[in-house]
Amino acid sequence: MQRWHSREQLIQEVVALERDGLSKRAISRAVGISRNTVKKILRKHARARQQPHSALQPPPKRAPRAKKIDKYLAKVEGLLAKYDGSGTDDVSRQPITAQRVFEILQASDYDGGYTAVKDLVRELRPKPKPTPSLQSPDWGAGKMAESDWSPYKLLMLGGRRLKVQMFSYVLAHSKRKYYQAYESYDVHALMAGHVEAFKRFGGAAERCKYDGQKAVVLRFEGNQPIYNPRFLAFCAHYEMRPWAQRGNPNRRPNVERSFWTSERSFLVGREFRDLEDFRAQLRDWLDNIVDQRKHKSRSTLERFAEEAPHLVSLPRHPYDTARVVYRTCGIDGFIDYCGNRYAVPYEHVTDILPLRITEHELYVYAADFECIATHELAERGRHFEIDPRGLHCRPGSRPAIDLDQLKLAYEAMGEGAADFFRLLSSGPARSWSAPARRILTLRDRYATEDVDKALAHAARYGALGYDPVERILETRHRPRLLEEYVAAETARRLGETLGQGRTRRSDLSEYDQLPGSADNHGQEERDDETNND
Repeated sequence: MQRWHSREQLIQEVVALERDGLSKRAISRAVGISRNTVKKILRKHARARQQPHSALQPPPKRAPRAKKIDKYLAKVEGLLAKYDGSGTDDVSRQPITAQRVFEILQASDYDGGYTAVKDLVRELRPKPKPTPSLQSPDWGAGKMAESDWSPYKLLMLGGRRLKVQMFSYVLAHSKRKYYQAYESYDVHALMAGHVEAFKRFGGAAERCKYDGQKAVVLRFEGNQPIYNPRFLAFCAHYEMRPWAQRGNPNRRPNVERSFWTSERSFLVGREFRDLEDFRAQLRDWLDNIVDQRKHKSRSTLERFAEEAPHLVSLPRHPYDTARVVYRTCGIDGFIDYCGNRYAVPYEHVTDILPLRITEHELYVYAADFECIATHELAERGRHFEIDPRGLHCRPGSRPAIDLDQLKLAYEAMGEGAADFFRLLSSGPARSWSAPARRILTLRDRYATEDVDKALAHAARYGALGYDPVERILETRHRPRLLEEYVAAETARRLGETLGQGRTRRSDLSEYDQLPGSADNHGQEERDDETNND
């Protein structure tokens, strides 16, 4: 609405807003005039404040003098009309530049400057029409959504820097948005973001647009996306269809615009203590600002009320988005995950254990998949040692790990390892307990059978130390990856469960005697001929 009714009121409004620190663009929007008019008003105001009072009238403007370029006006008009670039694909007929006009005039008898030619070309050439905004398709209610990520680097109140990945899910019809912050943007975080968005909306759109992120698309075969099987299983659980599009972000205008909204409305002018405080303020912003905004006199929630009945209904139980990884338990009874250490019982030292990680908790399982420890998930990279049950709170006079547990660990590896430990432990414990624990860590890089053979070889020659055993392994055996161990262990467990026996092929000759079979039918015909004879 116009806030001024006279020239003087307009000038006063512009000067006051500029004094308050607003930019020229903001002033232009506030008072409803162009930025060039704002510049002229402020420039004239600044000049008036610096000039002294004078009773004399300002000197009159004189008639403009003739310019050298004036007599070439018709020629310049002809060049602009000839090379306007319309109606042809010929490169030589594309719109001519002021520099090229200047060169053509110089080839004749023009001895003026380039600036005069440039100003004349600008005056004669019509201004290009502004490119209209792209129109997004009008999807029906509950038919389409868009999702994407955007990274941000934040400075927390304590001075610590944190990089967060902002997840966004936007319904294309009602334009209702959902945001959430994560520390990564892998497939597990992507699924967790969708689960929270579906929970907030009470349903899911039938289709959702994505870019070529690896969590959604493994690769493209031409224009055909090869989807991530894990994410496809997630989509099947919620009966939604992914639609991956690489390249032009204008194909996903709603979600791209949503990040501009979050940057201007949420991130600016806020301070955060940690990631949880960031998420809490984000939820409050969604409830009180984003959902209440009006477009064409209707709020987002009012438009969403029309779309909600058309969303795909949610299943009774949400999809399990937990991560499952394997980690080796250290010699001190801790496992490492994302820059923090979590305690497990001593009897699982040096074992390779499966972990199940949800958004807030970490579960540790033994080799027989019995849950042996549960921890609240700490913030990534904090270097905490988390031991709420006091599993490793030992008196100062006792070693960090029970010596009996060391003996059991060596005996479990094989006879060679047991002989090596018997020779190694013949002296005082303070001299051999540390090397014994360190040798066990070699199981993280080598197969247990190979470590047992290396220890047997070292015991045979009296090489009772970590360095000799490591050299023997490097010389005689190939290091293995953790994935190889998991695959071998899985194959072994399947063999124990299903057995090693192979299914024998059935004898199919008995089927030939059944009525209606080809061979039996031929035999019946021969029997009929014999009876007729």
